[in-house]
Amino acid sequence: MGWDKMFNCERCSKRLWTSYRKLPDGKVVCNECYNFFLMQLLDKINDNKAYDIVYNFVEKYQGKYPTDLLEELIKLLGIKYKITIDELSLREVLQIIWGKMEQDNRLVKLAKLERDLKRDVTNPHDYFCEVCNVKLPKTEYDYSMTNFGKSLCMHHQREKRASPHALKLYESLRKRGVFCELESFNSSKNVDISVRDARLYIGIDGEHHNLDPEQVVIDLMRDEESYKEGYATKRYSLKEIDESLEGIAETLTEVVKQRTKKFQQEKFFPQESVTKF
Repeated sequence: MGWDKMFNCERCSKRLWTSYRKLPDGKVVCNECYNFFLMQLLDKINDNKAYDIVYNFVEKYQGKYPTDLLEELIKLLGIKYKITIDELSLREVLQIIWGKMEQDNRLVKLAKLERDLKRDVTNPHDYFCEVCNVKLPKTEYDYSMTNFGKSLCMHHQREKRASPHALKLYESLRKRGVFCELESFNSSKNVDISVRDARLYIGIDGEHHNLDPEQVVIDLMRDEESYKEGYATKRYSLKEIDESLEGIAETLTEVVKQRTKKFQQEKFFPQESVTKF
């Protein structure tokens, strides 16, 4: 981090009197744009199915990362997952993940305290989510232990898999009363957010989804398959979520209401159904 009397951010062009950061390409940016850059890296790691590898690395070394292993991780991300990242940026990303882990650990301790303070005696064979303390079916507990190494309910399993931007939009929609699912699956793709009643899939994509021709073709094919199954797909960029989260959530809430009403009418009054929305 550097300090200067006055500078122009080379990403958003804001003229600021504040601290600045440097991107790997040498551009001088404000703290807000630098954080956006880190969130883009996190989403790219998640999009390329590398999150589990990075998460396990953080969990193993807990904020103290040997330089030689960092270099090996950078090579792995570049060769296998096609993610280019420098050591400083990787350290920042790892720190974000580590901070979330520490927060989760604090919640786990509070959940255990809450359970211990309950007066009713629980069955020793009962299973509970370590974060929210909700009781789990045995099958859900087994799946969580196998895939996450800890006891988590379905909601918190999905949170572990979700990208930061998808989680933001999901929480914003839930606050508005929209019943939606985080990290669901259909026959052809992983869906960031799905609204079943409105037959709507919502995707939050990194830059490569618009710049990589192969990825664009894949996304189009997947969206076509979803359309054949009766679901529309609406995609947003990371930048749109960062800059217009509340507006997007408000718009989607209204869209969900209209689509849900339409499909309910089609279900109960098929002869009176109107033109497809």
